[in-house]
Amino acid sequence: MRRARGHTIILTAGVAVLAAVAVVGMLLVVNAETGWVGCTLTAPAGWLAPILAASIIGGVAWALLGQEPRDRDHMDVSHDACPACGRSVLGQWRMCPYCGEMLRRR
Repeated sequence: MRRARGHTIILTAGVAVLAAVAVVGMLLVVNAETGWVGCTLTAPAGWLAPILAASIIGGVAWALLGQEPRDRDHMDVSHDACPACGRSVLGQWRMCPYCGEMLRRR
């Protein structure tokens, strides 16, 4: 658990750095013709836009990385055998994907 938390923090920090680089790169591309004189950052309260964008991106990344992973081993999935070909199919399937036989409902 401790190791997974460390990986999550490192990954979150990496995403935050990438987001900051993306915001600065976007500002450089948008303001390429006018240079830094006409840059968004030099306008009154222009510094607010990249901070807001980075905060939103960081918040979304933090929320997604903070979710508990799904445990696929405990999912309730039943397997049945196809009556025509005998291959294993999931219990909720209506048709065998291997031979095309319609499966009986329980």
